[in-house]
Amino acid sequence: MIPYSRQQITRQDIHAIAQVLRSKYLTTGPAVEAFETALCKLTGARYAIACSNGTTALHLACLAIGLGKGHIGITSPLTFLASANCIEYCGAKTAFVDIDLATLCLSPAKLDEYCKTRKVPKVVIPVDYAGIPADLPAIHALAKKYGFMVIEDAAHSIGSTYSYHGKTYQCGSCAHTDIATFSFHPVKNITTGEGGAVLTNNARLAAKLRLLRSHGMTKDPALLSRKDGPWYYEMVDLGFNYRITDIQCALGISQLKRLGKIKKQRQAIVREYNRIFTGIEGIVTPPWPKHASPCQHLYPIWFANGSRARMAAYNTLAENGIHAQVHYIPVYMQPYYVEKYGKQAGLCQNAERFYNACLSLPLYPELTKPQIKKIVELVVEVVV
Repeated sequence: MIPYSRQQITRQDIHAIAQVLRSKYLTTGPAVEAFETALCKLTGARYAIACSNGTTALHLACLAIGLGKGHIGITSPLTFLASANCIEYCGAKTAFVDIDLATLCLSPAKLDEYCKTRKVPKVVIPVDYAGIPADLPAIHALAKKYGFMVIEDAAHSIGSTYSYHGKTYQCGSCAHTDIATFSFHPVKNITTGEGGAVLTNNARLAAKLRLLRSHGMTKDPALLSRKDGPWYYEMVDLGFNYRITDIQCALGISQLKRLGKIKKQRQAIVREYNRIFTGIEGIVTPPWPKHASPCQHLYPIWFANGSRARMAAYNTLAENGIHAQVHYIPVYMQPYYVEKYGKQAGLCQNAERFYNACLSLPLYPELTKPQIKKIVELVVEVVV
């Protein structure tokens, strides 16, 4: 059986977890802070707040900027549900802006058109689809022009970089965003089992995020109305239990140490797929923009002949013990969004066109060249 993705766990990972299990702290201890420090060192962001998963990271980010009733939040339709659901959690209205087929990420041109012709949103949440960085500098320029905030959904893109004006930036750096979020689900580039993180360069937002992560509870003397003793705390905001454990963070620290190697392995697999697919009519390989060095999370191909070829390829792979996947059904086509906002077929034509013909092939570090060759041969059978 070849899955479309799976976690990579080493002896070093297991040793790191075992050390925490032998320590005094299993949660809210030194490993959490160490993981946050490591994330800051990787990305260049000033603050990192680790949390329970990527969805809670997005929710915390939206709460921290004050998103709420009467506001609009915009995201890409080509994403997992959480990128939109975090807007709904806050009582705001979710809107979708189409993708650019050259990157499969939210289109800055379409976003500009939306802001010109409709209401300016409170926040825009671009998604680094499949590990490909969204055009964050262009979206940042629009944010300054129109006055909205930007949360980078970097769930797919830890380790990815992009260049702008001769300088290279890590996804998650917040160089062109107010906040960025990561996910560390087992199929992501690195994992903590479940887990996420919120990053920012804004001290006020960081303090708000830390407060909301743990019940809105504080012992900070500057925030207390009184102090009865060293045990005293107050709940000064309505927060959540979105904490992450030291066990998870120990795994995250261990995995971060080999992220560079993981990136090279993933890029090598993508290059091998691309090499074998070269010259095969009817199959479009994923974009690799010149300005970016992606740490690819997915390998989504696009069948020029549409959904019939996609289904044939999916079934052929499944019959041979290979699990492919589709990423993603445009979020506004989900029953919840249809019921709330009405049917919006045709709203984002590029996203719908891509969804109707895309298929994510297996991509994870242990995938071998013979396995890649077999996968490609099976796919090519249905289109040649």
